[in-house]
Amino acid sequence: MSRFLRDRKKTLIFAGLMFAQLILLSLQIPLGQETNLFERTTFAVLGPLQRGVQGILNFGGGLWSRYVLLGRVEGRNRSLRDEVFHLRQENGLLRRGLDRLENRQAAETFLRTLDRSFCLAEVIGLDAVNPFKSIVINRGTEDGLRRQMAVVDVHGRLVGRIIEPIGAGEATVQLVTDENNAVSVAGVDHPTAGLLVGNSGNGRCWLKNVPASDDSLVEAEPLVTTGFDRVYPRGLPAGTIVFLQTDGSLFKKIVVRPAFDIRDLAVVAALTGDSSGRGDLR
Repeated sequence: MSRFLRDRKKTLIFAGLMFAQLILLSLQIPLGQETNLFERTTFAVLGPLQRGVQGILNFGGGLWSRYVLLGRVEGRNRSLRDEVFHLRQENGLLRRGLDRLENRQAAETFLRTLDRSFCLAEVIGLDAVNPFKSIVINRGTEDGLRRQMAVVDVHGRLVGRIIEPIGAGEATVQLVTDENNAVSVAGVDHPTAGLLVGNSGNGRCWLKNVPASDDSLVEAEPLVTTGFDRVYPRGLPAGTIVFLQTDGSLFKKIVVRPAFDIRDLAVVAALTGDSSGRGDLR
C-alpha cells in the first residue's frame, strides 16, 4: 500500500461510509412523484417476469375454460344424438303403424268384394330357417281360425293356408312357396289345370301335371285357384307363368312366380267362411 493511502486510510473509510449512507437514503426516501433507483431496478427486473406469469395464468385459464366448454358441448351433442335416435325410432314406429293401418283399410276395401267372411291378422313372425315356408299371424282359435283355412294378402292374392300349430291368439300359415304345399290352379285365359307346388329354395313355384302335349298355356299367363282341392276357394290369384319348357318327359316344366309378395306381408286375411258380406276387422 502506498504511503498516501496509509496516511489517509481513516479519511477514505469515513468518506466511503458517508457515500453508502447517502445511497441508502436515496433508495429509501422518494423524491416527490419520481421513483427511486431501487424501484426502477425492481420494476425493470420483475415487470417482464410478472407479465410472463400472468400470460401463463391467462393461457392456462383459457385452456381450462375451453376444456370445460368442450365438455359441455360434447355432453350436449350426446344428448342431441340420443334425442335424434329416439325420434327416429318413434318415427319408424309411427310409419309402420300407418302402413299397417293403410294395409288394413286396403284389405277391408278389397276383401268386401269377395263376399266372404274373413279375419284380418298381422304377420308377427317368419320361419326362422326359410322365410318362404311359413309365417305366424296374431290371430288364433279365439278368433275362429282353424286348419286348412285359406289366407290371402290385402289384394286378395293367395298366400297359403292355416296349419298346425294353432294357438288361442296365434296361428301358423303355410305359404304356397313351401314344397309341402299344393294348390289346384288353372290358366285365366285357358282351361288347362295343374298342381301348383312350392319351391322354397328360391321363393318360386312349379306348375306340375300339365301334359307335354298341351300347348294352351303360355308365358306371362296368370293362374287362379280352381277350388278342386276343397281347401282354396275358386278364383283367387295364385301366380304367373314365367318359364315354360318341354324337355322330353310326359309333363311340361313350368316355373311360376307366386301372386303375393313376401315383402308386403304385413297384414293378411284368413277366409273364415262362405258368403257373409262381413269380415272381422279386429
